[in-house]
Amino acid sequence: MDNLDYGVVGNCKTAALISKEGSIDWLCFPVFDSPSVFSKLLDNDKGGSFSFIVSDGYRITQNYFKETNILGTRFASDEGVFEVLDFMPRYKTREDEYYIPSEIYRYVRLIEGKPRFRINYTPVMCII
Repeated sequence: MDNLDYGVVGNCKTAALISKEGSIDWLCFPVFDSPSVFSKLLDNDKGGSFSFIVSDGYRITQNYFKETNILGTRFASDEGVFEVLDFMPRYKTREDEYYIPSEIYRYVRLIEGKPRFRINYTPVMCII
């Protein structure tokens, strides 16, 4: 574990750790004490992740949207630009309580051009 520079998205039920390259490398789901679904953070070869694979020419930046827990990862190259928005919803009800569904969203948004990427989705249930 040389690099622990991760973004975090969560909903008070669970949380995902997202690398600077936009890969979900840690997620226990549907709650914090559930088995991990993605655990590349602990084992790069066997852990599983949910990532976007791009060529070496891409510049990757990451920011939170102001006053939110929405993490944006932008992939830019001469081919084009796209952005991945990660978040876990949490809603306030009319009764002033919270509804917290077991959901994580990865919204891919085209910004310009024709970017090329592959998606690597390899969940690995780790039960201890």
